Amino acid sequence: MRSELAIYDLASGQVETVLRTDRLIEAPNWTPDRRALIVNGDGRLYRVMLDGPPEFAEIDTGFAVRINNDHGISPDGRTLVISDSTEEGQSCIYTLPAQGGTPKRMTAHVPSYWHGWSPDGATLAYVGKRDAGFDIYTCPAEGGAENCLTAGFEHCDGPDYTPDGGWIWFNGQRDGRMQL
Repeated sequence: MRSELAIYDLASGQVETVLRTDRLIEAPNWTPDRRALIVNGDGRLYRVMLDGPPEFAEIDTGFAVRINNDHGISPDGRTLVISDSTEEGQSCIYTLPAQGGTPKRMTAHVPSYWHGWSPDGATLAYVGKRDAGFDIYTCPAEGGAENCLTAGFEHCDGPDYTPDGGWIWFNGQRDGRMQL
């Protein structure tokens, strides 16, 4: 397996490869200051600084060593959110300090897959499978009861907030058709 971490410049159309590796890496997320990217590789998170020679710096995620590609950074840049299956054997959502540390469990039920953080940093949006299907849920970013937002879908995925926080968009399947 070989992966490249590349940045595409929308204005110029140029692609700059900033890092090549023989490991699988996924899901780059910009830090709010745009100085680094957070990537997933082999169930762990890494910071790739962009203001010098890029290299992997592992982020301490405590016990969480089976992180999937559903991870992100709070709007203020202080907190990471991860979806990890180490403890439960199924994906569960946790938060931890952006510099690394002990994960704090956010979702009581599994599986739960994080996808979006409200622009004000107060709420997490995610997909969870509770009974028959996958629905969209929210919960406070500090932890607490989840709120199911969807019903009547065969499958939902990918919720994220609009920049003003007024809407959550997602893709949902009804009658065999997946639509936004």
